Order: sequence, then structure tokens, then C-alpha cells
Amino acid sequence: MGDAPDWLKPQGDRWTVRGCQRVHDNPWFAAEDYDAVAPTGHPARYHVLRYKNVAVGVLPLHDDGTVTLVGQWRFPHGSYSWELPEGGAPHAEDPLEGAKRELREEAGLEARDWRLVLRMQLSNASSDEVALGYLATGFAEVEREPDATEQLAIARVPFREALAAAVRGDVQDSITVAMLLRLHHMAHEGELSEALTQAVLG
Repeated sequence: MGDAPDWLKPQGDRWTVRGCQRVHDNPWFAAEDYDAVAPTGHPARYHVLRYKNVAVGVLPLHDDGTVTLVGQWRFPHGSYSWELPEGGAPHAEDPLEGAKRELREEAGLEARDWRLVLRMQLSNASSDEVALGYLATGFAEVEREPDATEQLAIARVPFREALAAAVRGDVQDSITVAMLLRLHHMAHEGELSEALTQAVLG
């Protein structure tokens, strides 16, 4: 891991796999049942969801410090969710192209400048799904192209208002919360232009 500090380096033994059976498969993920041995030496059965897409999220940051969010009903939780434009990019696709597609389809925006600012593992105790977060700036409006199952609302809100909603728990989508916190960190650490830093921090 290069110059990583000692506490970031792996410790202990790996899991050992003795056998695996695929028990479910669909266009989005497969479920696998493992006969495994834990790092402690204890036998274990493990079920893992193997995702067929990389999750991509886009934080559209406008010059005035506002961000574009989309709202929709999410089926698994049966609740309404305000979140960043996001979706899935098949593993064979450049994830940046997937992020551009999601921004265009969901928010009706095309961005001039793109920057990968976050990598995350989502639910890493039960799935191999990973997420990439992009900061997008410099926009032109285009026609939206939502999926047939998507009924999306759009809100353009001040960054600090969106961040406060995430901290309160009113915004709970993991990619959105992480990306808002990441942008706040970038502004404090001097990773944005002076103009964007002022717009973000107010």
C-alpha cells in the first residue's frame, strides 16, 4: 500500500473459500452461497450479492454554490428520497460515461468539467458493490430522459442547505451524504477554486 500508515495496512488472515454456489441471478446482481472459513478459523456460510454495475453518483455544483438534487420514491424502503443524480454503469463501460448519462437523463444537464473525488464500498459485509462519486461543474441544459419507472422531481438548493439536511438525517442516501461531506472537506482543504470555495462555504 505504498506509504500508507501502519494502521491502514491489512492485519490478520484472509477468509478462505471451500466452495461456492450461485443461488440467484438477474440483470442487476447475482447471489452466491459460500462455504467458507473465517479468519478466526471458524467455519461459516456466507451469502454475497455480486453486482453487475458500478454505482456512480454526480454532485452537480453550480457557480452560485447551489447543487442539483433529484427526488423519487425508493421501493426497498418505501420512502421518498432526495439524492444526487446517480445510477449504475456496467463493468464493461467507462464509469465516467455512465455518470454523464445519469446526469443527462435524471437532471437534464451536461457538464464541461468532471472530477472523480470519492470511492466507496457499499454494504461491504454482504455485497461487492462499489461506488464512484464525481464532482461536475460548468453546465448546459439538455432534455431529460428518465427511465420508464422513474418519476423524478428536481430541486436546485444551496449547498449548505443540502449539507444540513444530510447531517440532520433528512437526506439519507449514502452516496449523497458522502458526496456532500466530501465537497465540504474539499472546500476546507483548498481543493476547489477560490470562487467555488466561497460559493460553497458562503
